[in-house]
Amino acid sequence: MNDPMLEKLLHSKNYQGVCPDAVRRIYAECLQKYRKPRDAEKAAREQLHGLTGAFLTRDESAACLRDMRDWAAGGRSEADLERALTRHASTRERLPLARMDGMYERIFKVTGAPASVLDLACGLNPLYLGARGISCVGVDVSGEAVVSINACATNYGLPVRAVCADLLCESAVPKERYDLALLLKILPLLERQRRGAALDVMHAANAKYLAVSFPTRTLSGRNVGMEGNYAAWMEGHLPENRRIAARFTEENELFFILEAQ
Repeated sequence: MNDPMLEKLLHSKNYQGVCPDAVRRIYAECLQKYRKPRDAEKAAREQLHGLTGAFLTRDESAACLRDMRDWAAGGRSEADLERALTRHASTRERLPLARMDGMYERIFKVTGAPASVLDLACGLNPLYLGARGISCVGVDVSGEAVVSINACATNYGLPVRAVCADLLCESAVPKERYDLALLLKILPLLERQRRGAALDVMHAANAKYLAVSFPTRTLSGRNVGMEGNYAAWMEGHLPENRRIAARFTEENELFFILEAQ
């Protein structure tokens, strides 16, 4: 029997861009806590509002597609690619492109140039990788990001694709084998939502190497010991089948490269 409160959430215009599995999961968790469907629906809306705050909006998605159209039509200029990547917060904070190139150069110095990349909570990052000729599968809970990536892959021949999935749901991580999996600043967010989720996702990522990152400063730029705290957390939650192959910082981001043993 359908729950009318859940159906209301699933059909809400505000959450049309959210992976439906995420909506169902959040509502189910709220229902366990609040029992009354109406109270659960209200609490779920509050969580979904917080979740969608970092999403690519429909207008931003449209702007990204225009930028990538200009990129393809104008000789694949760096300026057009960089403009497209500014449309999402997770890629915008790593720009300019020279900085992103340097970041990946440090990663690939450890992992080697990957033939295949899995990018979990990818945002628009597969567009960068695809523009650099790197094959990538992205996973994101935001439908707008997924649509943008797949449209660019189809229209401009990028070696990438994306799937809409909630990393806190079972079987969200693709099972195929990859050379490298990216988990950039996502593990703390998963762990805050469900204890143990970060380790579950690391175990599920079927890749020779994992590149895991953490923020080292708050959104306001304050240094409050985050690097030391996250370093200790990572060392204390290292999957038993992996070793730390490298650790380094880039700007306000701490990286660990974990190699399968």
